[in-house]
Amino acid sequence: MKVKEYYIPKTNIYTGDYNHIETSITQYHYNEKDVKVTNDLKPLENYKHYISVVGLSDIKKIEKIKDYYSIEDTILEDIFNVKQRTRLEYRENYVFGVLHVQYIYEENEYQDYMSLLMFEDTVITFHEKSPVYLEALPELLNKYKELKTSSIDFLLYQIMDIVTDHQLSMYEWLEMMSTQFEEEILESKEVDQERFYLIRKKLLQLKASVSPMLEELTTFLNRKNNFVKLENEIYYDDLKDHLQRLDTYLNQSREQMRHLLDLHINNQSNKMNRIMTTLTLFSAIFIPLSFLTGFFGMNFVHFDILEYEHSLAIFIGLCFLLAGFMFLLFKKMKWF
Repeated sequence: MKVKEYYIPKTNIYTGDYNHIETSITQYHYNEKDVKVTNDLKPLENYKHYISVVGLSDIKKIEKIKDYYSIEDTILEDIFNVKQRTRLEYRENYVFGVLHVQYIYEENEYQDYMSLLMFEDTVITFHEKSPVYLEALPELLNKYKELKTSSIDFLLYQIMDIVTDHQLSMYEWLEMMSTQFEEEILESKEVDQERFYLIRKKLLQLKASVSPMLEELTTFLNRKNNFVKLENEIYYDDLKDHLQRLDTYLNQSREQMRHLLDLHINNQSNKMNRIMTTLTLFSAIFIPLSFLTGFFGMNFVHFDILEYEHSLAIFIGLCFLLAGFMFLLFKKMKWF
């Protein structure tokens, strides 16, 4: 790394590729009776809050969050650094999390990055681009009574549950593709290698997102904290169960893809062996014929048999008999 590329700690620099996306802030103020929507960071009294920040290019606009919420400078720096590992940790008065999301949208697969903060009555999510996988959340805030009446940690659970459901859908899609590959390999012995390796890569990427998320959630729940209320622990346990199930499925699929890869390699090896066997048999048949051709093609002065009237016909017939004999011999020996 060049010296000029080093940034001092607590420097807020967006490290992603979506500088062209304008930063927008949408805040949902909600309670048991009402939901209000504003486009700033200022909270309202007697409301819980969900803030969605889309686009991380306008650093000064996002830094205004410190006017209303106490956030450590290093955490704010991590929000702009979109190459963070999956994590879920709590500080003195808030929770900070990073999630990597894989999802299917309009029959195409996508990857996304999300960081989040949870305070006593507020959840804030940060996105590089519009989070289409959370498009159901505003409707839930308007219609889901339990979400509106529960503590703020239930909203965090709801967000993580939506992400997990999308990743389950992503797994089901990848599993369907791997099943198709299995059928192709078993039936036609051929497979689109580029597409095969792409699906295998996406399975590994999904595994790399789910396993750390499961580990972080397990550690988060095992440590004593005041962020997850007792009445909501059952929901987090259910979320943990879903992640464990998905992680198990991914382990099985990874092994299946490895076996399919071995099977594909074996098929290619067997195909090459059959080709080499055919070439070897043809070579074995033509070796004695080449010997006879070379023997009778020698330029000796005295070679009486070549002076015989029907020697050419005899020679050709002998070659055919020898080739036929070797063909039947190889057939009897089951070499092909």
